Amino acid sequence: MASAIWAGPGKSTSRHSSPDSAIVDPKQTDKYLLQVTAGPSYDQSTHKVVNVNSDEAIFVENDLMACWIKVRIRDYHGLPKSSPPTNDYFSHPMHQSDRYSIGYSFVPKKPIPGKDVVMGFDFDRPIRDRLPPGFKTAMKIVTTILDPGIYSDPYSDKPYLYGPALSSFFVFRIGEHVTETPVEKQLADALQKDSAGVIVEGADGSGQRIREEHNLPIRPEKRRKNFLKKDNIEIFEFEEGRLYQADFFNPYLDFANFALRIPGFSISIAKYIDDKTHTLRYVLKNRNTGEVYFLVVFTLLFGENLEATLKDEKVRSGQSSMSESPRESQSSPNSIRLHPNISVEKDQPQLTSTNDAKAVVDSQQTNQSDTSGSAGYLASSLYSALSSLGFGRRVSDCSSSSESNIPDEIPARVAKQFESAG
Repeated sequence: MASAIWAGPGKSTSRHSSPDSAIVDPKQTDKYLLQVTAGPSYDQSTHKVVNVNSDEAIFVENDLMACWIKVRIRDYHGLPKSSPPTNDYFSHPMHQSDRYSIGYSFVPKKPIPGKDVVMGFDFDRPIRDRLPPGFKTAMKIVTTILDPGIYSDPYSDKPYLYGPALSSFFVFRIGEHVTETPVEKQLADALQKDSAGVIVEGADGSGQRIREEHNLPIRPEKRRKNFLKKDNIEIFEFEEGRLYQADFFNPYLDFANFALRIPGFSISIAKYIDDKTHTLRYVLKNRNTGEVYFLVVFTLLFGENLEATLKDEKVRSGQSSMSESPRESQSSPNSIRLHPNISVEKDQPQLTSTNDAKAVVDSQQTNQSDTSGSAGYLASSLYSALSSLGFGRRVSDCSSSSESNIPDEIPARVAKQFESAG
């Protein structure tokens, strides 16, 4: 799965193909099946299977944080097979163009400096053999332009890409302290306001005071830009015992069809994966200490792993018909303990417009011998992909249906810096 995100030039659809022509071959639908799990660490034994598109959140907890996580995928075809194919979330005006969402509510158990919290993706297998020449230089330039706080190593045995959470959350909401309003009531009140459980930028109760103290803009893209400034992110602290909510969504990662859809073209994941199980992890962690708050793991199962998982699901399904399923019982603990003595009761900017992106693709494919053109294409494609995935500036608002308005000189700037570095 990783190689699709990192794919280089010459790997997109043909010049005259439509954006939908690169999605997975329907014959591959049952060869690979997606399974989503969530857990408090990299130890897979701590993970729970996520019932994708369910209205019930998965509860994940460790010594650092308590989290309630929902994963939604449009047109979902994966495991568990009982998962609904969609969710009302995608009918909401903010998300009619989005293809997936990782929404989460979390309560820190100790104060956490805002600058230390990062989110991003990492992988369990190397991908360096699939990266094009010049990728390392292009990555360094593009991430510097997007956000100096981004850090990555695509050439390691376990590649990763992380960015500051406060400037990457697509929406961010600050709730009440649990001593003022129990987290159970806060989550229930949110569902009363919106049955689809859509998280909206803003605050509740005393959370509004915190936003005002930090002069946080109400528009998500302006709040993200605000936290690109070092001084602003260094003075923010995630408070112990306070509820925070965030959502990560976009229309570009198409988990249902194993495709990455950048405006103007698509990249089929099935073209780059081999006959092995692949894993993509979405992680919220502490950059300073390396401690993990939670992970959401997307596993594309194949072969023996898929067969074993299907057998396990049949066993679980049989057990759940007689009693409460393990997942349900694990997701509903009576309480969580916050440090030290607080008890909580509980139940992007795209690089260019679509026409500009097509022009970049056309130019690259008709000038393969032009080295500088290829370098510019690589850097521009990376910029577009990473900004679409949520890193750095996002000019459009949180509704993914609107087009961004990145100035035309940005692609030229990226390409020029790439050539100078080369």
